[in-house]
Amino acid sequence: MMKKKVNRWVVIVVTLLGVLLAAGSVLVGMGESPKPPNISIHEQKARLSPVMLGVGSVFMKIINAGKGDDTLLSARASDPNIVVELHDVREGKMVAAENIAVPSLSIVELKPGSLHIMLFKLPKGIKTGHELVLYLRFKESGEKPVKVKFMPASGKPMRHSMH
Repeated sequence: MMKKKVNRWVVIVVTLLGVLLAAGSVLVGMGESPKPPNISIHEQKARLSPVMLGVGSVFMKIINAGKGDDTLLSARASDPNIVVELHDVREGKMVAAENIAVPSLSIVELKPGSLHIMLFKLPKGIKTGHELVLYLRFKESGEKPVKVKFMPASGKPMRHSMH
């Protein structure tokens, strides 16, 4: 009789251990954290507007070498008086953009006639060769400082919608 009780308890304990191990494996798989993005910034440059004083545009390549998506939420300048906005071009007009998606394993190019960053209320002394620091704020990657140098203006001005 005692042997049957011990065997029954062994079976119950082994069964419970098996169930717990299986549940633990499922929970670990479900709780697996998402893959992080890996953001880097390249070829950043700024240009002063040829038609609007105190206004400039910033262009760059945002590379996400990670397996997780990210989003550029906003940007700010090292000079707190400079107004910084994310922009896009739709139907030939510049418009403010709420954010810029940066999918995993991709390169998002901020360039003239497309996605870019606008600078307003630039100090009067800024000219070609001047550098400033932008702080790009990403949803997943946090804030990244980027040194931007003003290059000679080129190309035709874009129409800017009132927003």
